[in-house]
This record gives sequence, structure tokens and C-alpha cells, in this order.
Amino acid sequence: MSHKRHKKKFLNIVLIPDDKSQPRNFKFRYSVLTAGLLLFIFIFAGVVIGAVTYGKLLQKAYENISLRQQNEQLTQQLQKINELSSELDNLKNYGRKVRSSLMGYVNLQSELENVEPLASKESSNQSVFSIFTSIPVTAPVTGFISQDFSPNLHNGVDIVAPEGTPIVAAGSGIVLFSGWTVDGGNTIVMGHQGGYYSYYKHNLRNVVYENQLVSQGEVIGYLGNSGQKSFGPHLHFEIWKDGAPVDPRILVTDLNK
Repeated sequence: MSHKRHKKKFLNIVLIPDDKSQPRNFKFRYSVLTAGLLLFIFIFAGVVIGAVTYGKLLQKAYENISLRQQNEQLTQQLQKINELSSELDNLKNYGRKVRSSLMGYVNLQSELENVEPLASKESSNQSVFSIFTSIPVTAPVTGFISQDFSPNLHNGVDIVAPEGTPIVAAGSGIVLFSGWTVDGGNTIVMGHQGGYYSYYKHNLRNVVYENQLVSQGEVIGYLGNSGQKSFGPHLHFEIWKDGAPVDPRILVTDLNK
């Protein structure tokens, strides 16, 4: 029992200087030293674990940044591919329209060249009359204009009428295009003499086909609400002359009523 009572509880450290000064004595409890050592080990282990964890987090952060950059690059490349695909589709559609226009022009010229010359006064009057009817001067539908012509903004006029109203050709000519477009929906493009073209968009349905010869006033379709740029039943009507849009009110006097 006496041995346990005399068990050491302190650690004495004596520092003896080289000079004649008194030695210094430091006394530490073993329990304090043990606690300090455990605390140091705990802190050191925490620092090591924290450093390893921080390194892994930093590596993941760099990997995430790299992945985001790669995703952004892939997104930009995909956007460019979509833009190029859209431009290619537009070029293909434009090429088809040009080919149709050229075919229509050739066919129209052939039809005009095959017409026999008329010598009598009556034939001369009919010839003059056919020239006037070939110019788009007839209102395609009867209704009110909800949006007027505006250069570079709105190349035609919007004529509002009940859905299903017959659409007639503004002038005699040949159908250059009769089909579907994303913006215009069911669309008809006609070519006329003198460099005139007429456009009819957002139709419910078309009843003419490409390269068909159509007389002025003949039904070519029915008014509708087709296409992404249509927000109600109406006809978008355009007239072009020598490659430039013309205000339809200038030629079609019925639109001014």
C-alpha cells in the first residue's frame, strides 16, 4: 500500500546553466502531460485528415470546373451545328423555290410563246385584257386589314376574315410554290408577268399545285390560321416587283375601302 502512495505523480525537469546562476526546476503532472500528448495527437490527426480531405475536394472542384468547361464547349458546338443545320435547310428550301421559280418562269414563257398572234381588233382587246389580268390587282379576300405594309418589318398586309373564306388569285399567273413553311404555314407563291409575284400565307389549305396556270379570281386556297407566326384566322398577302416588296394597297384598290 505504501508503494502505491509513493507513486510518482509529477515529472521534474532541472535545467542547470553553464554559469553560476541557480538551476531551474520545472514540475509537470503526468496527467497534464498525457492530456497534452493526446491533444497534440488529436490535433495532428485532424490536420492530416483535413489536408487529405481538402486535397480531394480541391481535386473534385478542378474536375467539376473542367467538366463544366467541356459541357459549355459541347453546348456551343451543338448550337453551331444546329445553326448550320438550320442554314442548310433554309438554303435547300431557297434552292427548291428558285428551281420552282425558274421552272415556272420557263413554263410561263413557253405558254406565252405558244399563243398564236391575234390580228383582229377583238383579239387585240383580249390581249390587252390578259396583260391587265396578269398583274395582281384583285383583292384575294374581302375583310379588314389588321396590319399594314411596313418596309423591312412587314412585307405585306394582314387581311382578317372568317376561317375557310375562299382565297382567289390576285392576278393570272403560274403557281411557283404551294406547300408548308414553318412561319407561313400553308403558303402559295405565284409568278405574274412584268416581274410581279404574289404571296398568300397562313392558309387553312391550298387547292393549287406547283406549275399550275391560274386565272385572276380563281380560288387557290382557303383562309386559315396555320404557321408559327399566325395568331388568328387571317391572310398574309404580299406583292413583290423585281425582287422588292410593294405595298399591296398601291395596286389593289379594293384594299383601301
